[in-house]
Amino acid sequence: MTALAVEAPAGRRYPPTTMVGPVEAQAARTPSAPALVLAGGGAVTYRELNAAANRLARALAARGARPGAVVGLAGELRPADLVTALLAIAKSGAAYLPLDPAEAPGRRERLLAEFAPVCVVGEGELDGAAGSLATDPPRALTPQHPFCVGLGPGGSPQPVRLTHAEADRRVRDLQAAHPLGPGDRVLQLGLPLWEFLWPLRTGAAVALADPQRPGEVGELVRELGVTAIRVAPGVLSAG
Repeated sequence: MTALAVEAPAGRRYPPTTMVGPVEAQAARTPSAPALVLAGGGAVTYRELNAAANRLARALAARGARPGAVVGLAGELRPADLVTALLAIAKSGAAYLPLDPAEAPGRRERLLAEFAPVCVVGEGELDGAAGSLATDPPRALTPQHPFCVGLGPGGSPQPVRLTHAEADRRVRDLQAAHPLGPGDRVLQLGLPLWEFLWPLRTGAAVALADPQRPGEVGELVRELGVTAIRVAPGVLSAG
């Protein structure tokens, strides 16, 4: 097992692309491979994940999700639903706005006022997707469109926006430093949500803990067959 804690080198140049295109391409190449492995048993294949995200993306588009728009992403979702929703928002072309239930008082209200999301996934938006088409939706998305928005840290945080191009560059730097591929199962601890799409571009699986079953990382590693853990350096040094 590998701990992917060292920051990848920056400065490489890559042909720009969006964060979602490579995931869709991987789903087409390995539809039956596991994309998500779940604590307590079970797995979601690339075909199943892609289809579920496509249905939700189309439902979100009907609510106004499109390139340049923002969709809120509630942190109370189950882990598998959270990954599905993250991918679906990207497929719709909108940027996702993470909404953590543990936010400081007033911060959620400021986030909603600042970014004016067209809807919030996790507040009924998953329910209306079942009847939508499961094929990849069309979108006029470019690498320069926002992929993630939020507020910076500090007492007077400023709005921040991460474009598809910048997120894609960071993911490719990570892949160059720590290559992932089919057969890998990656557990991610305390990292930005957008990094969950990194393994899904390479044919690897994302290992997901059960929030209702808190336990030691070692237990998850053994149960889920984890081959790599992606953590912030401070997490390891504190351990």
